[in-house]
Amino acid sequence: MSEALIVFKAIGNDSDKQMLLQKALAKKETLYLRDKFDRAIALKPVSINSNNQIKCHHPEDTTMNTNEKDTFTASFSIGGEKYLFETHPVVSEHYVTLTVLNLFHLQRRRNYRYVMPENYSAEFVINYLNQSICSHPCRLIDLSTEGCAVEIMQESANLHLEDLVEAEIFLGDREPIMVQGVIKNIRVKDDTQLVLGVEFNHLANSSEEKIVTSLTDLQREIFFRRKAA
Repeated sequence: MSEALIVFKAIGNDSDKQMLLQKALAKKETLYLRDKFDRAIALKPVSINSNNQIKCHHPEDTTMNTNEKDTFTASFSIGGEKYLFETHPVVSEHYVTLTVLNLFHLQRRRNYRYVMPENYSAEFVINYLNQSICSHPCRLIDLSTEGCAVEIMQESANLHLEDLVEAEIFLGDREPIMVQGVIKNIRVKDDTQLVLGVEFNHLANSSEEKIVTSLTDLQREIFFRRKAA
């Protein structure tokens, strides 16, 4: 069975935010704050006010020195469900205060295809076609743990159903993900481009976990970039 992809669902209603935060406080859930060095800092919440500000004890083993403009991400879990929010920590003598700016429910979905945002740098480069070395750059349209859809120029290669491909997936400036798969669908988009449907073979290349991690990170980047705009 394929690994579930994590999908970000925004929680925009203030009453829903307050209910979740109060539940986390009642269950004495630990908040995990990630700093710019990607270190996880464990915080114990003390209280939550009506403005969705969480007052926490100082971490036991870490000294926090932050600028109020520094942006952090924080996460907590309730009943096995994980939540993530953006915050600018304010450190005082006795407490660390976290204002919840954007709250997301991280939902696990199987066979979910994530459509790449427009103008986002997402590329699928075929390096081997039927075990013959090549270099065919394609635009990545969507991606899941099961496979992907890509656009390729018609003149780039002589392609057929069941062709074997080995490729690298480039998402922004992240490390490339190596994948192997089979072309399961070919359709004409227009006079110059084809759309390929590729089914991955994770037994040949253990790329599934890397896809899940990269897409989770990409969604965090996209959502927080939109909120900052």
